[in-house]
Amino acid sequence: MALIIVSALVVLLASSALRVQGQTVFGRISGTVKDPNAAAVPNAMVTITNLATNLVRTTTTDSDGFYTVTNLPVGNYSVEAEQGGFKKAAQSGISVVADARLTVDITLEPGQVTETVQITTGAGETVNTTSGEVGRLVDQRQIQNLALNGRNYMQLVSLIPGAVILDEDQLALTTSLSISQAAVNGNRPNYNSLTVDGGFNMDSGSNNSQINNVGIDFIQEVKIQ
Repeated sequence: MALIIVSALVVLLASSALRVQGQTVFGRISGTVKDPNAAAVPNAMVTITNLATNLVRTTTTDSDGFYTVTNLPVGNYSVEAEQGGFKKAAQSGISVVADARLTVDITLEPGQVTETVQITTGAGETVNTTSGEVGRLVDQRQIQNLALNGRNYMQLVSLIPGAVILDEDQLALTTSLSISQAAVNGNRPNYNSLTVDGGFNMDSGSNNSQINNVGIDFIQEVKIQ
């Protein structure tokens, strides 16, 4: 079973030989807040901010210093933690992709809350450490730079192990609506499933063609799993 999720922001192709998996275009950030001695800091205020939209989500750490924030739209974020008796700490440049489960741990140093320790992380591909699924994330820069004959995003499925391109000629057509050109993990091409922004994007009669073919220039990232 292959599941392809397309969005003006995100493209996701998922593969499973056993079942259709529920997919999401949101991500999650969780982690622990500790002091320099690795002791948990409970009741610390954690603020997560989308750097593009200024969406702000807040939570507090539990008795073990753990926090989690779910349903975060795709984008770049900063994570800030503060607690009385400690300097405020912040990390920025955190990239949340579709179905991402990121861990951002923060260490609070003793000091005044008015002081801030800022850490900037570089954007990169998310490594999935919570499940055994095989996947690949292709960001917008890679999409723009890859030599796609016909500029058909379906060609990106060939980047994952177990994917076979059956009809290169059809993939060379930018306007092609067919999804029968690729087979994943030995499954039939009509086992593929495609969604746009979380909505079903396939002809449910044939299960062999998509309703809308999203242009490469409108895609922010592609997640294949």
